[in-house]
Amino acid sequence: MPRAVCLFLSCLFLLSLPVSVSSQPTKPVLNLDQLIQEALENNPEILAAKKRGEVYREKVPQASALEDPMLEFGILNLPTNFSFRDEDMTMKEVGISQKFPFPGKRPLMREMAEKEAEAVSTDIEDKTNRIIKEVKTVYFEISHVYRAKEVTQRNKQILETLAKIAETRYATGEGIQQDVLKADVQISQMADELIMLNQKRVALEAKLFSLIDRPQGWPAGEPEELNFRRFTFTLEELQNTALDFNPTLKAMKTMIEAKEKANDLAKLDYYPDFRVRFAYGQRDDSPDGMDRKNMLTGMVEMNIPIFFESKQSRKVAETLSDIQTFQAQYRAMKNEIFYMIASMASMVQRTERQLELYKTGIIPQAGIQVKSALSAYTVNKVDFMTLLDSQMTLYRYELEYHEALTEYEKNLASLEAAVGKRFQR
Repeated sequence: MPRAVCLFLSCLFLLSLPVSVSSQPTKPVLNLDQLIQEALENNPEILAAKKRGEVYREKVPQASALEDPMLEFGILNLPTNFSFRDEDMTMKEVGISQKFPFPGKRPLMREMAEKEAEAVSTDIEDKTNRIIKEVKTVYFEISHVYRAKEVTQRNKQILETLAKIAETRYATGEGIQQDVLKADVQISQMADELIMLNQKRVALEAKLFSLIDRPQGWPAGEPEELNFRRFTFTLEELQNTALDFNPTLKAMKTMIEAKEKANDLAKLDYYPDFRVRFAYGQRDDSPDGMDRKNMLTGMVEMNIPIFFESKQSRKVAETLSDIQTFQAQYRAMKNEIFYMIASMASMVQRTERQLELYKTGIIPQAGIQVKSALSAYTVNKVDFMTLLDSQMTLYRYELEYHEALTEYEKNLASLEAAVGKRFQR
């Protein structure tokens, strides 16, 4: 049967193709580093966090600035007849006063504001890490869609060839119609899967555009093909790195330092603040023409913290409790982040082993099984359903491999966000 032989050779050629066959891209290539850079420059959440950081940096010089001086205008000792000449002490006065905090308070106020601004600036890092993780996650999911489409389209072509073989054998009385119908059902399912993958691609590209603030409808392009690259690490290294780079932990440590400055400032409230006042008083000459000298006034005022038991001491106790609260929250957050890192690191290692198993064992063995089943089918040693089941098993393993590779990269992106530092691989 020349036609059957021709179809068999065509199918054998298709089965001999590599597992990951990359078609020529019809769209521009999506580069992950370029997408991350675009997100860093355009993402609204990152821009808002940067502006919020600028707000707090502007508060730093305000915190240590002196209060505005007070300018005074007044009339002193004016008699009820409103004469400026009858009484010696009647004068028109202009004065100026300035409040000065106790020495050491202003530097502490500035340092406290600097620590608060530094803590807020770590929110930029946190937003940046989260957006980078989301961009990577969407990118890897889009990549999986493209790889799944390639695998599905290739296997659909193989099944179409197998269906033709089954039709030929049925037409010559060597096969049954059920073989043809079963192959057609699988082909239809793959066609439906391709439709769903296209819909998923559109949704993922829309999400990617929102992260990088690119107008919807812009040509997205096709991601570069993922290659499995092992990431070598130890759990202790990741957790130690998180202590220095995790934005949440950095922010909490900085806030503890800010609260310590607030506690030092509260202790200085036991000491008085000062107000210095200078005034110039102008007096008119007496009714008999005697010259009256103008007056100068100088004065220093200070508050007396005599109610320290109910005020200053309570303020010191309040700030100390605030420090202890943040210290406890820091320890709780550190434990939670360490747990997250350990959990994600375990997932990464498990996926690494899974990928190695698929790459070196499961998929090659499944491919050999398909070729063996095809050879046996041509000489009527196995039925068509065995051949079809072998091909569909290989198809599922190929999809599972790409899905595992996607999960591996997504888990690494989440691990980077938890640690607070991008990995060099």
